[in-house]
Amino acid sequence: MISLVRYIFVLDAKAAPSPVKERLGREFKDLDSGVEYDFYEAGDPADILRHVSLYCDLHPDLDTCFVSCGGAAITSAVAAGLMGAGEGKTLAVYDPSGTGMLARNFEGRDFGSIARLLAGEVTPIDMIRVNNAYAAGSCTFGMEDLSAGSGLLQSLSSLLRRSFRSIRITADGIPLDTGTILFLALSNGRFTDTGLCLAPQASITDGKADLCILRNLSPGRLAKLMPQLSDGSFADDPSFVSDTVLRRVGSLGIESAKDLTLSLDGQPLTGKQFTVKVIHGAVRMRIPSDL
Repeated sequence: MISLVRYIFVLDAKAAPSPVKERLGREFKDLDSGVEYDFYEAGDPADILRHVSLYCDLHPDLDTCFVSCGGAAITSAVAAGLMGAGEGKTLAVYDPSGTGMLARNFEGRDFGSIARLLAGEVTPIDMIRVNNAYAAGSCTFGMEDLSAGSGLLQSLSSLLRRSFRSIRITADGIPLDTGTILFLALSNGRFTDTGLCLAPQASITDGKADLCILRNLSPGRLAKLMPQLSDGSFADDPSFVSDTVLRRVGSLGIESAKDLTLSLDGQPLTGKQFTVKVIHGAVRMRIPSDL
């Protein structure tokens, strides 16, 4: 079978050496499919965004699938570069572990199989726009040292050292009563780039993002809540209702009296005022076949 789509595998040049190229070469050889593919390596997400965007501009009629082989920042940069591209330009993810922020939104799909990738279907996914920047997975603040793999004591001490006051947040134009905030996460899919499941009911295709705000709370309550942030069970626990703000929103406004640094899939964006909007169906993503 001859594919009419060119696949460009985007790798992180700064990452430790890996057998990704060799593994992909073996898979394509075993398939004997005549697929045209190439590699692009860059050490900076900004370079990836520019490369993908420029490639789309220079080759408007060439059906091309950009396959992210890196972490959240790499995937988000590829997706951002595809904003405004034509229908023939698509995003894919090569993720053999299945633990990346996008792969975990499609349970039962094998993101480590090239054969299933080639046979997959294309689905439009949403993007989060923050001022003039984009995130495919999440927009957060206050979570610098918080992840699913962090030690409990480290995470607790990091969170409790930081709290955010004098911040005004509006959701779909409606002001929220948040009080002092420990962290905020606006998630496009179920998982943030830290690996936490802060939006267990989220859909990456519904035109909405799930907002989770953790209010200031005691060390004891925070210790009890931490494990539930990893599996998403906090959202169904009524004992934590007063500690969290949960909303499904299409837009968000954030105003701070002091400079605030947001993380867009791991990439920092600093300022005092942010306009956040979910762009429905902004990027076409190739989802591996379930055959």
